[in-house]
Amino acid sequence: MENNQLIKYAGSLWVVIGAFLVIRGGNLYFLAQSEQNATQSAIILSLVLGLAIGWAKGNFVLTKTAQRNMKRIEGLTAPVQWHQMLAKPFYGFIFLMMCAGFAMRHFNEYLGGYVVVAAIYCGIGAALLVSSRIYWKASSKAEKFAEECVEEQ
Repeated sequence: MENNQLIKYAGSLWVVIGAFLVIRGGNLYFLAQSEQNATQSAIILSLVLGLAIGWAKGNFVLTKTAQRNMKRIEGLTAPVQWHQMLAKPFYGFIFLMMCAGFAMRHFNEYLGGYVVVAAIYCGIGAALLVSSRIYWKASSKAEKFAEECVEEQ
């Protein structure tokens, strides 16, 4: 597979995981309301804060991570394999994040309830969605460059 294709897959992965986390956060808000009697105003405030923090994190933190990963993928010698989508240490980080998510859901009452955990999920999901644009911009630039090269020949 070509590097540009792997960049598209990486962007798709960030979108899928980001969307999953936002949906999972939404489900946690339903649990907060039904099981913990969270008020509608608490849920709305939590959601707005989670998405705002996620937007900021996506623009200022994860965008840099996506740029570093994209440049790493561009530097790989073709053909590339799907497992090269992320650097090896990042797979361990993902595992730790999954464990942290499980622990947050399990011990949610110690953290402030599902309202807080849902905000964290929605925030991280939003950050992934926002920062995934780096992959899409790079992919479209590479495709335009390839088209120009073909036209010149």
